[in-house]
Amino acid sequence: MSENIDQAVFDSINMAFCYKPREIHLFISALTHKSTSNDNYERLEILGDSVLQLVITEMLYEKYPSYSEGKITVARQNLVNTRSLNEHFLKLNLRAIFNKINPDFKEGNIFSDIFESLIGALYIDSDYENTRSILHNLFSSNITEQLIEKDPKTSLQEYMQSKKLDLPIYSTKYLKNEKKKYIITCELKDLKIKKSIKSNKVKPAEQQLANIILKKLYENN
Repeated sequence: MSENIDQAVFDSINMAFCYKPREIHLFISALTHKSTSNDNYERLEILGDSVLQLVITEMLYEKYPSYSEGKITVARQNLVNTRSLNEHFLKLNLRAIFNKINPDFKEGNIFSDIFESLIGALYIDSDYENTRSILHNLFSSNITEQLIEKDPKTSLQEYMQSKKLDLPIYSTKYLKNEKKKYIITCELKDLKIKKSIKSNKVKPAEQQLANIILKKLYENN
């Protein structure tokens, strides 16, 4: 990369995170898509994802001492899902430098991954405490009861999006001559999960199904 790119990346990271990079090549790699170079974001993304998960878990653990393990897990997923991380990436005005490094990149759902790779770069370039402080500044305003207490259908959809899997499919079948009017089904084809319940009300039943499946997913993880 040229000196102009190095300086542009330095300025972008400094502006976004109030942090002055020492090893600029880490951040260039974090911002590089695999279609541009073999030295790209993918390894840093794995590290950044782990650091992000740990920091957000710590924040929730400290702020909500009454939350169960399952509730912390759901809340964390709501805070670091694909849509949320995409929004953080764009709010930090990092798209311009990404486009400069990857001029031939075509539109795709990639910014959440790049955000995580930048967290990985921050962690290697500094240390855990500094990265933790940066993430606290970015996410502290998001951690409210209203934002993290999403309905199960929304949480399940965002879980599937975060794993880059097909969205849940809900279906309803009318039942004749039965006390319960409908049988409602939720299917996750990629995970080979399919659950059904009988109910007189479709919307609440869909929420119930989503909640059952979410609990199963988090237990397995």
